[in-house]
Amino acid sequence: MRIIEAKENNLNFVLYQSFESRLFSPIGKYVNWKLENNWDDYNELYHSVNYIESLKGIDGIWYEIHTIEKSGDIKGVLTIVGGDIEKLGDENSLDSRDTILLKYFHIVEKGKGYGSHWLSSIIFPYYFNKGFRKVYVSSSHPKSFGFYKRIGNEIKCYTKKSDNKLYVRDCKSFLISIDVQKKSMANTT
Repeated sequence: MRIIEAKENNLNFVLYQSFESRLFSPIGKYVNWKLENNWDDYNELYHSVNYIESLKGIDGIWYEIHTIEKSGDIKGVLTIVGGDIEKLGDENSLDSRDTILLKYFHIVEKGKGYGSHWLSSIIFPYYFNKGFRKVYVSSSHPKSFGFYKRIGNEIKCYTKKSDNKLYVRDCKSFLISIDVQKKSMANTT
């Protein structure tokens, strides 16, 4: 665990290089919200843990888990995946030398600007300084599509079924240029 940035209001941006189940608690809260609101039956918590476990068996792949923590409580989580990302399937056309994947990005306290600040001021500069220039992200959350379209280019649109095949989920993939992103996100925060 390493704090990348600390804010005055007990808000810390933390980097983990190994998995702990508690780090994904914001994803669990989101899954519970979906159940309570009859949203759909896709269990992001199950899939995110399964995804991390699957990465451990692939040579040349690494991941880092970032959290937003406030007074010891995890308010947000996202996972960055890098290395030989062409081994992961759909991303096989990406240049793994300068591209990272943004996976399972969830924030508990929405509407406070945490996500925009986190990406523009913490995540993108951190990986830019490590030599990465592009971020590939796929999402099935319709409310996120506009945000990702403002900061990147939509490169793929597709659908997939929910876990029990009860719902069809619209999905989109975006490619975000980090160097351009550093300038343009200032207008969205």
